[in-house]
Amino acid sequence: MAFKILSLEPKKFLALTSVIGGMAMSANAWALPSFARQTGWTCATCHTSFPQLTPMGRMFKLMGFTTTNLQPQQELKAKVGNEIRLFLPRVSQFSVFVQASATNVAGGQKVLGGPGATRSGGSTVSSNNNIQAPQQVSLFYAGALSTHVGDFMHLTYSGSGSGGFGFDDSAVVHTHAYSLARNNTLIVGEDVNNTPTFMDVWNTSTDWNSPFYVSDYGADGAVPTSFIGSSPGAAFPLIGVGAYVADIFGANRANWLYFDFDVYHNSEGIGAPPNGGGSFNAGGTSSHVNTGQMQGNAPYIRLAYQHDWSRWNWEIGTYDMWTKLYADPIAPSGAVNQFNDYDIDSQLQYLDISDNNNLTLRLNYIHETQKFADPAVYGDSSVSSGNLNTLNLSATYWWHDEWAAQGGFQNTTGTANALFWGTGASNNGGVPLWSSNGSPNSTDEWVEASYLPWWNMRFSVRYTLFNKFRGLTGATATTPSASKFNTVELLAWFSY
Repeated sequence: MAFKILSLEPKKFLALTSVIGGMAMSANAWALPSFARQTGWTCATCHTSFPQLTPMGRMFKLMGFTTTNLQPQQELKAKVGNEIRLFLPRVSQFSVFVQASATNVAGGQKVLGGPGATRSGGSTVSSNNNIQAPQQVSLFYAGALSTHVGDFMHLTYSGSGSGGFGFDDSAVVHTHAYSLARNNTLIVGEDVNNTPTFMDVWNTSTDWNSPFYVSDYGADGAVPTSFIGSSPGAAFPLIGVGAYVADIFGANRANWLYFDFDVYHNSEGIGAPPNGGGSFNAGGTSSHVNTGQMQGNAPYIRLAYQHDWSRWNWEIGTYDMWTKLYADPIAPSGAVNQFNDYDIDSQLQYLDISDNNNLTLRLNYIHETQKFADPAVYGDSSVSSGNLNTLNLSATYWWHDEWAAQGGFQNTTGTANALFWGTGASNNGGVPLWSSNGSPNSTDEWVEASYLPWWNMRFSVRYTLFNKFRGLTGATATTPSASKFNTVELLAWFSY
């Protein structure tokens, strides 16, 4: 079959996207200003609310962030010798994102292992009502590097711990679009990225799932999660190469079929660096990432189908990853721990451009199988095998580009593992940090209200209620109740 390469210049891009059901400009959004400067589109073209994407936003990402509109890139050519072209953007591709937060945990930071103070009489009280200003500052260089190459480079300063900058989820992408038939467009891309699920275009995968931003002092971040959910950006330094194909076909190009394959490896070497510095260690028993480094390569696949009709679009898919981590992170040997993640996910989205309203419903379920090296030798697990299951259901509604209501339900179940998930470690007066049997089982519901005075500024308040937290339900003589982990978060975002 003969086919034609499409460069998808602005007019062609808009002509293509205008006939895809549900692709019209949607309600309020908050996204990278560099993309708005590059395309001349408002943020609401590609987002319902950051980071959720509309179908137009999915097309922009599939095309590797290369679509331009207002000002094309400047092409410079050598005047002597071999002709080597240089592309320079005429508009700034730099953006900055600032986030601040205030947090209150019902039982204080003490139940999370945080600091405590001593009252007169010797009783302890934990610090609470923590304010982080800023909590996070992110610097972006994102947009078209050439006609078919784009990037999303993300450098983040975090105020938690010792602070400092590190690479967050990032990618460099090369894409082409091919016209296979009148109603059939094939988009092919190759990319280098540092986060499994980064190149996904739906908000059900772990890098983009809700709740979208949380405080460093809230209890939500202490809930055990799968390896693939613990490895965004610098959380577990990886480097991956991959390729994806998106076939958009049928009447009005209403059907999307997407396949992505990536292979990941360590991005910071193996073992202790020979020239000094510390070796990478990802958190021990207080997080799921384990203390190992990756053995060999970890393959990742993504398969999804989307159908558009009228104002609605619906996606169903799966993503899977197979990972081996050395049991001994400093002196890696042949002994490894294995984490295999299997997902099913779905998203339903409604876009009403006439009244600037939108609704997005999301489902994500991950089943992880775990196999550990000899626990008697390596001491990072109390069992030889186990599993972890995470369910995330959420909904977001935006009204008139200004107000939003969100909510969700999260449920985590799995094999008790006293060494891996942690047990009753005493902190600040002998209050156990986790359950006595090492259970990861946690259940919570959350609700959130948001207000956008401008499209690049957002204020939110979220309340998270725990029915179960790492195996804890009701209080005992030695453990707090799950309600002690209930969290109130105030969040403020600004981007430029």
